[in-house]
Amino acid sequence: MTTNSAKDKNSEGDYDLVEEIDNHLRRLFYIKPKAENPKLNPYVVEFFGVLSLTDLRAPQRKLWVIYYAKQPDLDKTVDEIHEKYGKKNMFDMYRTPVFSGAALRDSVKKHFSNLKWFTKGNLLEAPPKSHFNDERVVKTITDLHHLEHQRLYNYVMVKNMWFSRYR
Repeated sequence: MTTNSAKDKNSEGDYDLVEEIDNHLRRLFYIKPKAENPKLNPYVVEFFGVLSLTDLRAPQRKLWVIYYAKQPDLDKTVDEIHEKYGKKNMFDMYRTPVFSGAALRDSVKKHFSNLKWFTKGNLLEAPPKSHFNDERVVKTITDLHHLEHQRLYNYVMVKNMWFSRYR
């Protein structure tokens, strides 16, 4: 008799008393129910990369393509870029695992657009007679990546400090 009452009617798993108490207290104190967390795999790494592109019609133009993708989709993304711009015209010059590829892409685009570069989609184009070359672009993107790491570290340390202060 107790085994039937201990079963949850909605699932085949065991009855979770902690979750049931949490749901009851949320209804009792008018707290919003927990949002359903998406099923993310923390072991899938996201990568951010930069490809150097040479335009055959105008070799004096300096172009770079930025991309980000999760590890299983990385080869497919790079192949799509190679198909779009031509495989002979580009080479991979920077690729690194990141916390959020979209955030790093936005910060890179924002940084270069503040330098009056032409940023359209995933394409970065240096203005004519610019002193930027591949090494300088990689150094700038590495610095932006380091700043992102520093922001995340500072956020975690501030949360840790507040948690330890009000424990």
